[in-house]
Amino acid sequence: MPTCAEARPGSCPRCDAAAQPVGRRLVIVGHGIVQRQVLGPESADGVPAQLVVQLRRYRCRACKAILMVGPRGLVRRRWYGAGAIAAALTLYASGATSGSTRARVSPVQVVGVSAVERWATLVRWIEAARSGALFGVGGLEQLGRRSVADQVVHALAARGGWQFGDDLAGRAFDGASIAA
Repeated sequence: MPTCAEARPGSCPRCDAAAQPVGRRLVIVGHGIVQRQVLGPESADGVPAQLVVQLRRYRCRACKAILMVGPRGLVRRRWYGAGAIAAALTLYASGATSGSTRARVSPVQVVGVSAVERWATLVRWIEAARSGALFGVGGLEQLGRRSVADQVVHALAARGGWQFGDDLAGRAFDGASIAA
């Protein structure tokens, strides 16, 4: 884990105040460490896992905002990592059912009767992507769910440096970590 000084943001995302103004005291100061659960595989072809990561907290003295800094690939207010979401969208876009996608991406093995065939979380991700709230891909409003998943996967793969002939799932996984 990086030190407090190494992980400190350069400026506050809320008020844009510089973290370390020249000749003045720190504006963004360390404010502790918290743990967060992250679900999903650690790589495009990895097995689903449940991880606990540590996030550094900072407080902006200018606007009193609390900032969290963690490893790349975390998605705000989502249990699954960006790569896991990209992996799920890749599987779904290629024709997999939501139930089989869940079995491949989610580490949770005990599910209710309805969750065996349908994964509501996948539908929420697709709807969030359609509205532009997930990964920032636009122009998806009129598309069906599989088409939305396909477009998002290709946009993420492009962010991951995908070229024809490359592994689409692997590049989408990489691109999701960048886009998150």
